[in-house]
Amino acid sequence: MKSGTDVFGRALVEWARGGTMAETIERDDGFTTSGAGPEVYLSEFKGWPSAERQSVRFMRGPVLDVGCGAGRVALHLQQRGIDVVGLDSSPLAVQAARLRGVKEVWCLSMASLGLRIGSFDTIVMFGNNFGLFGTPERARRVLTVWAKRTNPKARIFVESTNPYGGGAPGFDRAYYHRNKERGDLPGQARFRYHYDYLVGSWFPWLFVSRSEMRRLLRGTGWHQARVLGERSSEPYVAILEKD
Repeated sequence: MKSGTDVFGRALVEWARGGTMAETIERDDGFTTSGAGPEVYLSEFKGWPSAERQSVRFMRGPVLDVGCGAGRVALHLQQRGIDVVGLDSSPLAVQAARLRGVKEVWCLSMASLGLRIGSFDTIVMFGNNFGLFGTPERARRVLTVWAKRTNPKARIFVESTNPYGGGAPGFDRAYYHRNKERGDLPGQARFRYHYDYLVGSWFPWLFVSRSEMRRLLRGTGWHQARVLGERSSEPYVAILEKD
């Protein structure tokens, strides 16, 4: 197996070209599960989680789609006539989004945005992309910076899944206990992707409940103005506004 490559980015490009093989996700304790594959990551609007579909009507442009992947969100907003820019740190994800028709995609990390984030009214982090922050500390640090650099009426549409409700992959009492012993939140984890013969690098991810997110937001300059999503096992979208 070839390791250390941008495995998920490679999968996105293959899916954008018509591939159908799903990725595999491995957690650092050995738990593995089949990934969502192109049916989710290239999904049309009708296949999105309910909370995502509901939240789109509250968006206004210009929009920054953070962690855009193959561009399913950016494409839909583009089709609705909304000015949108996709953002992904993976060159292969950017390639996939462009292959699928996203007009403007930036190959940058969140930390590299700088003052450019101030030109957007809406920041979208769908696909459980609250997890992109990786750790509670980094979430607080990045959100605090964004509060200073975004315009006064900017809003963040951020999605996560309650780790206690059965929707996050493989979280159980044993894993919660392990995290507690390490001083981590229950929904913290490290994952890596497998795709075909490729094995990716480990990366941190973070699932939080609604109440955990509220606590993390304290002192960052943001608060939950609205939360969309009904079932605890399904992703929810929190609409964040300035304090």
